[in-house]
Parts: sequence; structure tokens; C-alpha cells
Amino acid sequence: MTKIRNPEITRKKLIDALQRLVDGDPERLTGKYKINVKSVQEEAGLSLGSAYRYPDVMDTIALAKQTQAKKAGNVRKRSASTDLERLKEEKSKEKRLKDKYRQELDVANQRLDEAYAEQTMQLTATMNLLDIEDRIKLLQESKPKVIRIK
Repeated sequence: MTKIRNPEITRKKLIDALQRLVDGDPERLTGKYKINVKSVQEEAGLSLGSAYRYPDVMDTIALAKQTQAKKAGNVRKRSASTDLERLKEEKSKEKRLKDKYRQELDVANQRLDEAYAEQTMQLTATMNLLDIEDRIKLLQESKPKVIRIK
């Protein structure tokens, strides 16, 4: 059984679907959508490619698409300045954090240097308390053993 195609009914379905999308009251599509040939065909319940047979409908879709793009362009211009401000704010926040962490790193390195110097002084003082024979014995025992790999 073959379908009987009526071009006027198909054209009407496409035009009605486009109008519903423009009005923001689609019957089939949900969520966010853009006005384009595919979304109009889906809203009309037609197969992909069916709108291309109607040049006047394609022109109407293109016009509606341009209108939607202009509206979205105005929104983008307004939000571009807020996006720029947001990005500048994030950048300054990151810079403050980096400065804070650099200062903390400097303090930690300074404490590490002080601890290393104190440890060296204590080791030197301990070595000075030992007899010369005990020093020699301790130094000989602390030499690392090297194992030859064949």
C-alpha cells in the first residue's frame, strides 16, 4: 500500500510547525531547539528532506532562522559584557590565590631551611662530643655499600 502524497497538506504541516516553533509552543519537540530545517521537519512529523521540495517553505524557514539569530545576537551582546566581567573577576581571584600560595610556599621553604640548619648544627654538636676513634668508626659505618651490577 503506497501513501498518497498531497503537496498542499505537507506544505501546510511545515508552515504550521514553523509557526509553532516561532511562537515557542511546539507539540513534538521538547527542551531547547533552534529554528532550522531539521527541527521544522521533526515538529511537522515529516521525514528529513521533505521540506527541501518546497522552496517557498525553505525561504520562510531561513527568514525565521535569521530572526531568531538576531534575537540571540542581542542577548549574546548583553551577556558578552557580563561574561567578560565574570572572566576578569575569575582571573583576579586566581591571581589572589596564586599570590597567597606563593607566600605560603615561601614561608614553608624558610621553615624547612631553618629546620635543616638546626639539624646540621645538632649533628655537628653531637659529632664534636664523640672521641676521635668513635667519629672515625661512625663515619666508616655510615658509608653506603655499593653493589656492583653485572
